Amino acid sequence: MTEHTASFRRGETATKMGFVSVALLGASKGLVGLTSGSISLLAQAVDSLKDLFALLAVFIGMRLSQRRPSERFPYGYYKTETFASLVVSILILLTGVEILRESAFRVFEPEPLSAPLNAVIVSASSIPIIYLLHRYVKRVGEEINSQSLLSQAADFRTDIYASSLVLVSVVSSQGGYPWVEGIAGVVISLLVLRMGAKLGWGSLLVLLDAVAKPEQMELARQLAEGVRGVRRAYNVRLRRSGPFCFGEITIGVDQRLPVEHAHRLSEDVERRVKEAIPAIESLVVHIEPRKETKLRLAMPILEDRGMNSPLTPHFGEAPYFLFIDVEENSVRRWMTRENPRLGLERKRGITVANLIIDEETTTLLTGQLGEGPFHTLRDSFVEIYKVPEKVTASEAVKAFLEGRLERIEEAKEDVDSHDAVNP
Repeated sequence: MTEHTASFRRGETATKMGFVSVALLGASKGLVGLTSGSISLLAQAVDSLKDLFALLAVFIGMRLSQRRPSERFPYGYYKTETFASLVVSILILLTGVEILRESAFRVFEPEPLSAPLNAVIVSASSIPIIYLLHRYVKRVGEEINSQSLLSQAADFRTDIYASSLVLVSVVSSQGGYPWVEGIAGVVISLLVLRMGAKLGWGSLLVLLDAVAKPEQMELARQLAEGVRGVRRAYNVRLRRSGPFCFGEITIGVDQRLPVEHAHRLSEDVERRVKEAIPAIESLVVHIEPRKETKLRLAMPILEDRGMNSPLTPHFGEAPYFLFIDVEENSVRRWMTRENPRLGLERKRGITVANLIIDEETTTLLTGQLGEGPFHTLRDSFVEIYKVPEKVTASEAVKAFLEGRLERIEEAKEDVDSHDAVNP
């Protein structure tokens, strides 16, 4: 059983329990309302009938949502649940109008109750039952992210207030204020109309692909740009479909990035966003190669003489590393850092590679590079280029910007230098 199927099964169970509970409560309210003449109880009985149809619609919607995507419905049938929620809202509105009309009539022509004790017992006992039902349905709705169940839970919460109001109106009627029953019916109907309008508007927004939480799009963008190797994330789109979301995002990557690395980068973005926003069922990541205008180059140097520093072919044993910021093919600034791992006996190259990564380096220019540092750097999307021996930093940068350096594509224990440049 898939995770989504299990979620829908839990939703179905909650719907069935709600249906049975509401049916019993509605039948008792209707029977007592007819025998006692309580308009407020009758109003709640009609409202219970509405709840029964609503729960039935939710159940049908969940069943349809479990159908597998087809050629005609490639995104599945998740929106049937949203459509069911819209049906619920329409039923709520229709019920509210009818209750409002009848209750307004009873305000001006009140009638005494013939069996007030029965009305008190039914209205009082329904309050804790509806409260427990509200808590249960709401919890399941939140756990499986079901909008229709959450809508029904919200309606049950309104029923709690309505039942309390019915109890007060019945007691007041026996105290010599029979018109209070009519007012209670008017208040209940207004609550029902308010709930129906709120649910209907929410369902329409989902059906029109409106974003329920716009802040999630900004979060998705930030998460994508937080993945190393992504230069920029934009064109973020999310749309709701039942309890799930479908999304798209475009990421800009270095145009020199190999295809397999770009594909892995898109997978990293998808995984990170979906972990942070569990409601996203599917996220399509579009890759757009971009010509980088801002780069940070790193290279191992033998002496600290700025751009005139001579490069050393020994990556892990380099006394210094020179970091150069390049923008629009021009050197903007540089800085030198000592090799803090120079005295290490083991894993020196990998440790230095992590230093390169921590400095947000995009490109490494080097001669000799072991297999461990190579994979560490490539896994962090640092491009690696081979430089010849006995060149200075300025000569290596010039050769790189002119496209005369060879990219290192495979790891070797000793990457030999050759005359890729003629300084």
